[in-house]
Amino acid sequence: MVLPAAIWGEKTGTFTNTDRTVHLSYQAIEPPGQARSDFDILLDYAHRMDFRDKDGQPLIKWRTPEEAFEAWKVCSKGRPCDYSGMSYAKLTGGSGIQWPCNEQHPDGAAHLYTDHVFNTHFDYCETYGYDLETGAEKQPEEYQANDPNGRAVLLAADYEPPHEAPDEAYPLWFTTGRLVYHFHTRTKTGRAHALNHAAPEGFVQLSEEDAARYGIATGDLVEVTSRRGHATEPARVGGIEPGLVFMPFHYGYWDEAKDARPRAANELTITEWDAVRKQPHFKYAAVRIRKVHA
Repeated sequence: MVLPAAIWGEKTGTFTNTDRTVHLSYQAIEPPGQARSDFDILLDYAHRMDFRDKDGQPLIKWRTPEEAFEAWKVCSKGRPCDYSGMSYAKLTGGSGIQWPCNEQHPDGAAHLYTDHVFNTHFDYCETYGYDLETGAEKQPEEYQANDPNGRAVLLAADYEPPHEAPDEAYPLWFTTGRLVYHFHTRTKTGRAHALNHAAPEGFVQLSEEDAARYGIATGDLVEVTSRRGHATEPARVGGIEPGLVFMPFHYGYWDEAKDARPRAANELTITEWDAVRKQPHFKYAAVRIRKVHA
């Protein structure tokens, strides 16, 4: 079941960046149509399912985003990501606060581990790491036998070559990446006139040497094919190394007619993922190219 959810400007709540900075975003406009905040959806779902705690009381006891934030402060207190010293009042009007924020760091901590003591003690950890090659989770007994006791844990693994490389049938490297004007699949930036005007469509970027070898000029439609699929976009010649083909990954199908040409970069990439973090291998493949027409 898919429920229409509000985006960030249509709801109130906090979000945390990867540099540990917590921001508070207030609702600016009402969500369109029947869309609701994920917070309201969660509350409604819990109520309809009649979720209860071990004492028979309603499981979710908060009713506003701020009350939920206060509950999270209790959960996080004493842990590495301690939010207990924050509040909606402190987060309002500023540029964010970095966790941990508590009695020791009332304004947040700009730097971690300044005393060179890390959160690696066996009796403090909640997980114990993974084997980088297989993804197997390390067991508590193994970790305890080599307890770092606050020292940093440095992990290493032997180099593994890419699981696919250019060959006679697919002689070129393919890679994907971002453009400055768009975010992910453009479901938001593609509707912004200035951003869409700056980068309205994708492209296949080739070196001058490869373009000459295949008889391709800027603007020609080029089909890129891997062992998994194909995509077709206009050529952009120059600014890239020979033997390498680049396509931005922003361009898919949501804003195209059903009979539009295949143009999603991930039609070409590998269906594999990192053993530990499950990050997909969406950055490379072996491909061949051909000019469709000028």
